[in-house]
Amino acid sequence: MPRHCSTLLFIFTTALVGASIIYTPQAATAAAAPGKNQNYQDFSAWYVDTYQLKALPFRAAAVIDADTLTPLYFHQEATVMPTASLMKLLTVSALLSYPHDWYSRASLSAAENEDLLRPYVGPKDVFSLLKLEPDDTITLEQALAATLIGSANNTAVALDKFIGVAREQFIERMKQVAQQWGLKNTTVDEPSGLSLANTSTAYDLTQAACQDFQDFVVSFYAASSQVKFTTGQGVVKTILHTVHDLRQNQERYFGAKTGYLDETMFHLAAGYITPQGHRVCLTILSSPTRAESENTARALGVWVDQMYHWRQE
Repeated sequence: MPRHCSTLLFIFTTALVGASIIYTPQAATAAAAPGKNQNYQDFSAWYVDTYQLKALPFRAAAVIDADTLTPLYFHQEATVMPTASLMKLLTVSALLSYPHDWYSRASLSAAENEDLLRPYVGPKDVFSLLKLEPDDTITLEQALAATLIGSANNTAVALDKFIGVAREQFIERMKQVAQQWGLKNTTVDEPSGLSLANTSTAYDLTQAACQDFQDFVVSFYAASSQVKFTTGQGVVKTILHTVHDLRQNQERYFGAKTGYLDETMFHLAAGYITPQGHRVCLTILSSPTRAESENTARALGVWVDQMYHWRQE
């Protein structure tokens, strides 16, 4: 069922957002860490054997328990590569660190639609945009939804104007968020993720996903299969989540974000709920297809249930 952007939602959530709900290891110490079962087999070998694959359909991956941050699976987790749109995890968190008015409205100019984005792609390349008429407007809430659900690049680079912050200052805040979260191998260049100078690792991005999806508002939209809203001129927009599996199995996610560049292929970061109800954060980098990245996420959920147990406190 589509979720409708409504400023009434934020009357309810303002107190939560203002309290800066951020996931920290200290907040998770009360939970029991998962332990390996006797039949434990590393995911790499298990995945290839179980699904009769010739090779792993990704370059790097990381999975951690969402409650305790216990590592569950690593593969090339320290390999640095461009983030693509997974950089938007830091973009939206930087936004929420500023005072913000969800009722504020803005248009999307040629700068956000083209000039700030084209330098990072080819002259004929297309990239994800929220299409608006030049004099139409959207609210900050709608811009956030478009950034998280549809991975719109123009709304990502326009977030600073909704809160009256200079672009350079906003990017500096993104860097500060990365530092606060301990993302030691992450480099921030710009908010959309199109720049190849935005780099990180599977380990860092999994930590970022756990941080981001503990925020009520981020999780709400990042786990929405679609969103429908009306612009200032009365145009109805429907945006589908870029994770196709989430559209069909929304109950399995408490957040998800995709990324794609020709240079990296398909990235996926998610807060995923396993079939047995365990919450994990995962990142899968450089899958050759979107379907393979999503298949891997589902397989990881099955593997976690088979290979780990959670002691009741």
